[in-house]
Amino acid sequence: MRVPAFLNDVKQPVKLLRHRLRNEYIRRFFSFTPEDLLKGLRDLGIQPGDVVCVHSSFDQFLGFQGNLGDALQVLQMAVGSSGGLMMPTQPFQGSAIDYVRNNPITNIARTPSRMGMITELLRRTKSAVRSIHPTHPVAVWGTAGIALAGNDWEARTPCGKGTAYYRLLESNGKILMLGTGLQPMTFYHCVEELIEPMMPRSPFTTEVFEVKSQDAAGKIFITSMRLLERELSAKRRMSIMEPELKRRRFLKSARIGRLECLLLSAADVLEACCSMAKRGEFCYEGMSRAQPRHRPTEQWSE
Repeated sequence: MRVPAFLNDVKQPVKLLRHRLRNEYIRRFFSFTPEDLLKGLRDLGIQPGDVVCVHSSFDQFLGFQGNLGDALQVLQMAVGSSGGLMMPTQPFQGSAIDYVRNNPITNIARTPSRMGMITELLRRTKSAVRSIHPTHPVAVWGTAGIALAGNDWEARTPCGKGTAYYRLLESNGKILMLGTGLQPMTFYHCVEELIEPMMPRSPFTTEVFEVKSQDAAGKIFITSMRLLERELSAKRRMSIMEPELKRRRFLKSARIGRLECLLLSAADVLEACCSMAKRGEFCYEGMSRAQPRHRPTEQWSE
């Protein structure tokens, strides 16, 4: 049945009105200031000197009485200059395999982050450093944060040993999710490398890709690594680990205005995933209850 043309003409104004009314409702009853955001992060457990990997969606900062710069400044204040702020700055959305096949060289100084507006703002911050890695560079700030950047281009998987994500684990770092839920947690790719021997199927490609990075001075760095396997990546569901995190009281949550905030430690995420793996449970659809290929290594046993 065809919708009359005049009804289509009415739909758009109604949607706009509904959007304005919703925004006004949130502004009136759920607004929060940069000061409120800082207090909320303190209450959640972030203190000066902490090293924190942040995932954020500024679209979810509904009612925030500030801009992108204000949000970033609050995050910097939360950890302090002696602490560390880390954000993923992947230069692509979608498959890393597709990205490297079309972009054999990543210009670390110029290629923008595709991981959200706040990550790009941090990348452009003069006092921040971007790690040298062709697919999964991070932007880091603060004394402890900059220490997370090393010879990341030498790593054998995108986020495993030798990368800032593994150093986050070694530094007793925390992971903060602002309006994103658990799904985009990039640190899990580090966990994938560590529990790979326990999995019935590798999350990485058998093919080793040779990819290049270029720094601001024009120097070329060559990385030889396995990438995340495309088919299994599509089945990754971080929500599968949520019951384990809650059971162990590893997951802290709060709302600041309407913004959902989640905080975990990297070590706790690894411990929860190792415990699940011993039961044959993994964060992928269709892989739960499968039996691991090998016994876990002693280093990561409970």
